[in-house]
Amino acid sequence: MSSPSRHINRYLLLLAIVTIVTLLQFSAEAPIFDRLAFDDSTREARKSFCQLSSEGPLPIILMSLGRSGSSITWDTMSALTGKRSRAYEITGGNRLSSKIFFDELAEDPYMTHDWAVDRLCFKQKHRDAQGAGIVGFQWKPYMSSFDLEYAVEGLKKIESQKNPPIRIVYLTRNPMDRKISNLHHQRSKSSSNAIAAHCAVGDDACIKKHEAFDQGIIFPVGNELLDWLRNAVSSDNKIKASLADTKVKFIHVSYEKLYNADDAEEWMRIFKFLRLGPSKNLSMDDIRATFSMASTHSKGRNEIIENYVEVEQTLAGTEFEHFLL
Repeated sequence: MSSPSRHINRYLLLLAIVTIVTLLQFSAEAPIFDRLAFDDSTREARKSFCQLSSEGPLPIILMSLGRSGSSITWDTMSALTGKRSRAYEITGGNRLSSKIFFDELAEDPYMTHDWAVDRLCFKQKHRDAQGAGIVGFQWKPYMSSFDLEYAVEGLKKIESQKNPPIRIVYLTRNPMDRKISNLHHQRSKSSSNAIAAHCAVGDDACIKKHEAFDQGIIFPVGNELLDWLRNAVSSDNKIKASLADTKVKFIHVSYEKLYNADDAEEWMRIFKFLRLGPSKNLSMDDIRATFSMASTHSKGRNEIIENYVEVEQTLAGTEFEHFLL
């Protein structure tokens, strides 16, 4: 038989957890807040004060792989819909950390498939959300984890959230350019002069450091490159199929149309989808005036890739040739 003191201790622990959760709702720093996990003992308590509201900022998930422009895209979306904010990569920033994230959800006996809805709910209630048009997080859809239980069932729970609905913006970029950016950053990390992930507008010193690594990149060629591109295309198709199959509200947008086009049509597609922000008469000048992060690439692929001729020869006549256009 359990002792009275044990029951008292459990009650005090539960009370402490609920108190901490309530305080964090108002005072937590975003990176810590985004990583909170809650168990069954606090579920009913938190449900009582955390329900997604149609009166609050829109709950949004930005889904994209690394080096696809997700940070600047969220930054611009948030600035043009209310207040500039950040969306953290809570599901992990690489394949390994993403798998660990979803494995830990599955191993936690108190975690449910509502994890994404719950996180968005707390983001919406957080004090930093005041004045914002959108709140949310980034989800990197790596194939090592995207078909795991808590990813699939999490999407189903997202679809079942109706008022307000949760919307997903799926952002993709030419895989060749993602690869260039990844190699660019890998080279800097192996040097004594590592570069920041992003540069603020007007930070010429940061931009110059990036430019120093914007050349001499050795790209994979032959079957290695072809196999990598097949996997990239296959992953993209599987992600879009999963989003369609679960019937979540999503829009697929292209980095190239967002940042390399002469018009802002792709941006207006996003705002029409969100039903918030400027969906008419928006120009690329308007968009660029909103940027808080600077472009760090000014050269063409043929200038950046040292073995570009070999890359070109590998892709000539294949289904991937258009990635060099």
